[in-house]
Amino acid sequence: MKPMQSVRNFVRNVAALIKLAFSAAPGRTTASVAAELLGSVLALAGSYQVKTVVEAASGGDPRHALTTGILLAVTGGAAWIAFLTYGQLAPRTIEAITVHLDAELIRLTTRIPTLEYADRPVHADKIQLIRNSSQQLAAGLQAVALNLRTLVMLGGTFIILVGVDPWLSLLPIFAIPRALAGQRARLLQVRAQEATAEPMRLRGHIFNHATSPVAGKELRIFGLGDELADRYRKITATTRHLNVRANWGGALWSALGDLAFTVGCVGAIAWVVVQAAAGKVSPGGVVLAATMATGLIVQMTSALQFAQYLQTIMVTVERYLWLVDFSDEAVRGVTAHAPAPARLSRGIRIEGASFTYPDREKPVLADISLELPAGRVIALVGENGSGKSTLVKLLCGFYPPSAGRILVDDTDLAEIGLADWRGRVSGAFQDFTNLEVVLHESVGLGDLERLGDRGRAAAALDRAGAADLATIGAAGLDTLLGKKWGGVDLSGGQWQKLALGRALMREAPLLAVFDEPAAALDASAEHDMFERFAAEARSAQSAGRATLLVSHRFSTVRMADAIAVLDGGRIVEFGPHEALMSAGGKYAELFEMQASAYR
Repeated sequence: MKPMQSVRNFVRNVAALIKLAFSAAPGRTTASVAAELLGSVLALAGSYQVKTVVEAASGGDPRHALTTGILLAVTGGAAWIAFLTYGQLAPRTIEAITVHLDAELIRLTTRIPTLEYADRPVHADKIQLIRNSSQQLAAGLQAVALNLRTLVMLGGTFIILVGVDPWLSLLPIFAIPRALAGQRARLLQVRAQEATAEPMRLRGHIFNHATSPVAGKELRIFGLGDELADRYRKITATTRHLNVRANWGGALWSALGDLAFTVGCVGAIAWVVVQAAAGKVSPGGVVLAATMATGLIVQMTSALQFAQYLQTIMVTVERYLWLVDFSDEAVRGVTAHAPAPARLSRGIRIEGASFTYPDREKPVLADISLELPAGRVIALVGENGSGKSTLVKLLCGFYPPSAGRILVDDTDLAEIGLADWRGRVSGAFQDFTNLEVVLHESVGLGDLERLGDRGRAAAALDRAGAADLATIGAAGLDTLLGKKWGGVDLSGGQWQKLALGRALMREAPLLAVFDEPAAALDASAEHDMFERFAAEARSAQSAGRATLLVSHRFSTVRMADAIAVLDGGRIVEFGPHEALMSAGGKYAELFEMQASAYR
């Protein structure tokens, strides 16, 4: 990277840290930085007053010596109060920045229109590193303030030393090897962090599963405890080896840099003593130079540590700014603003749609053409990996097709504003979320405009065949969910019914998608549920809505108006159940295969 580009990146990173701090807590940020700088200036003034005190004491004037001594004590006390004030303000400022940063990370990720950031491992790793380093990022202002304090101290010390003897201006030359060594040490640590990001993510995944109550049954039945613990230890050993090697390498480079600078400081003190012996430097100047040069070793050590700390944070800032840029670019890329129709007159038509996931070469869907008529129920079936959920993602606008188009009546979905379209889509998915809040809110979050409407939530539960959940706790719809919060613990099937109720909160969606919405239910319960959905979809009040049912259970979708069979990313058959059975093709083969398991 070119030097000027590096400087611009550094300035942008520092500006981002300052912006985060002032956005979160402008008053505390201003006060803490001011206290830190004031303390640094007062500390420098106190250091220079040492020369005045020595010369006053050696001049034989007790009153002058006492006055300078008192002034030195006052200056030192004021510096101590300033640093103490900073020490009290800094943790509170960091806490405020942490809260603001967490909210900002939620905003940046949730506003990304597509799911690309989650489906691409390299992006997922970066976001995971940002989440893991959020506390470090929140402490960024503190790192900037400490480095600013160090610059003030070093600059003031340099001016004072040059005032004692101009030759002492050469002392910073000995700091160059130390700075280069620190940069090398940081580079080793960054490389180790990047190399261990994926293994550390896997290690966390193993730990979470090994300690999760959900996985407890399988862990005990299959005796997986020791196996997972062994894998955890192996990953730890690998990552520790990389980190230890980086730490030792960094320590070696730092030690070489420290040695070069220490030699320079010792030489500077020796030179001042020789000059004093020749009468060219006063006794106060000798004491001042010796004090400042010795202190300079400590200051340079602190400067190196603070600089390395800031550089480490800069890596996290760069990742954070990557997310900001990625999120902004994704939002800017959405140029469609056409409104969704009030209701469907014809339906939704997929024309020659193909799709390939980012960073993959093989298409998941190829030349898909399918019509979802308004007021009708279309079922989508196929074996695992056939592309069913991917097609659902395209219909929901989570991804645009790589080729082809999706028409909503006669309007291309690519021309409809995403927020407007998603506001008219209702869905229940196989990877649903357990929203552990009070029961009516867990359902009502499916329609934010009606959140808190208990009657609407109860009606949605009833339509989902889950009316019994309204009485699962003594508080009824106000029952708190989630064992970890002291609430009611639900089974997998009950959580899935809540997700279904959430999907039925919206009154007049244009598209209702049910992607394996009953995977946690038995076949009979799923069949009954699909019967209800199909009857509702065909009712007069749902005439302007298209409904798509996705299931791997062929027997539960026979009530659909038509069934599309996906195989290898292509629709190989389409028609009602009876016609597909008569054709004796893929659908009939898979249907008979599943049916035989129940005989």
